[in-house]
Amino acid sequence: MIDNKSFRGKVGVIGSGRSLYVASLFFLNIGLARSMGTLGFGSFQQIFIFSALFMIFSLGIPDTIYFFLPRLEDDEKPAFIGQTLLLLSAAGIFVALLLWLGAPFFADIQKNPSIEPHLKLFGIYGAFLIACSFADPVFIIYKKINYLFILSALHGVFFIVLTIWQYVTKCSIIALIAAMSIFGLLKLCLAGFFLLRIKSFSVKMIFGRAKYSILLQLMFALPIALTSTIDILSRWMDKFVISSYLGQESLGVYSVGAIEIPFVSVLVASVYSVISPKLNFLHHKKEYGEFTALLKKTLKFTAKIVWPLCIYLYIFADHLIPLVFTAEYRGAVDPFRIYLVLMPFRIFLFGVVIIALGQPRVLFWASLGSLAVNAFLNIYLVMRIGFLGPAIATVVSTYVQIVVLMWFVLSNLKIRIGDLVPFRTLFDTALACGLSVAISFILTRAYRSDLKTVLMSLTIFTGAYIFIGAKLKLFRILSFTDLLGGDFLGKKD
Repeated sequence: MIDNKSFRGKVGVIGSGRSLYVASLFFLNIGLARSMGTLGFGSFQQIFIFSALFMIFSLGIPDTIYFFLPRLEDDEKPAFIGQTLLLLSAAGIFVALLLWLGAPFFADIQKNPSIEPHLKLFGIYGAFLIACSFADPVFIIYKKINYLFILSALHGVFFIVLTIWQYVTKCSIIALIAAMSIFGLLKLCLAGFFLLRIKSFSVKMIFGRAKYSILLQLMFALPIALTSTIDILSRWMDKFVISSYLGQESLGVYSVGAIEIPFVSVLVASVYSVISPKLNFLHHKKEYGEFTALLKKTLKFTAKIVWPLCIYLYIFADHLIPLVFTAEYRGAVDPFRIYLVLMPFRIFLFGVVIIALGQPRVLFWASLGSLAVNAFLNIYLVMRIGFLGPAIATVVSTYVQIVVLMWFVLSNLKIRIGDLVPFRTLFDTALACGLSVAISFILTRAYRSDLKTVLMSLTIFTGAYIFIGAKLKLFRILSFTDLLGGDFLGKKD
């Protein structure tokens, strides 16, 4: 089983670097939304929609590193990494050319010709990000977590500086994207420098012959890439439909409602990045009992942190959104709450688990079905009920996908749902969250100030959750800081 101290240390370092990066991106969106207003922010989002291409055209190659690298001998690894770098570089160049040459067409689709030059420059930034995407899996597998922290932290600091620069100087969007492109190049160079500091690697790795051919790697990556493409299309479908049917100003408001909660994505991604190599190893050795136990332990851990945040945000969203983004974005509250319905299921990353089971094609077919449902419902509901339709469509289609993937995991491992899902811990966690939010809501409902309501309710909710959670033996109240540090604790766990 994975060592608790090792797990806590890795999640802590990876999570802190990613937290700074994701929080800074969140900060950038807040700054731009407040500075540009709904119309200008909508134009920025019309450009940023095409960041989906960066993830699509990484072609699932970074995920193959998690699968192949632990299975290789030490002397075989450099050639495989060199092969991977070449593939990612070629993919990055292709994306840059696609956005440069296709900018007029993409701008026309968004019905905003003014973003054409922005899209051309945005493609260059994307090319560098794709080429740099080897860093996460390689540095995690080689336990060079400090390198990963530096890259994530620097990216985060850059976004913070970028936000302040734009907020103070009111510089143009194209100036922001130019700065992002320059930083992308610098980050790629730094990642390459860190890679060469690993003893087993040198520039000669580019000329080595990998045990697994490029064709085999691409064949393994293809289902992952297709699945990722479908998932990304599903994720951005609602924004594209809003932009096409309701215009860029509505997109600006809707994008705030559909915004990613920084802490949740960082925590869950960091946890599963750490356990992914272990899951692959356990499945390879056919140790299915430990495989299931590690997943169950992970669900208990993540739920204790993700679920209270979800409940609090749902109840107090009408105070948080206007406070953070200004009253101009009050219309984002309803789609924000609709999206929060999905957050409790964020504690289970099906993609990581199913890839560890060696069945990436299952992800493809489940995602394809979800995309079909999503596309139909997005268009149907935006015409029937308007602004909230795409959010509802996205949630419904995602639930369909979750049910299918959970059924597959249980069938593949030949277990019952109770063997994998810790229902007792989840019930107690939900109970603690529900009681805590009820107390905080009752005690702050008389406040009219959004700032006062948020500060008081958050303080009351946190204290109540710690107290009630300790009474339910979810964690020891005197050791709650260990939970925040990433430890698997609790008398029931």
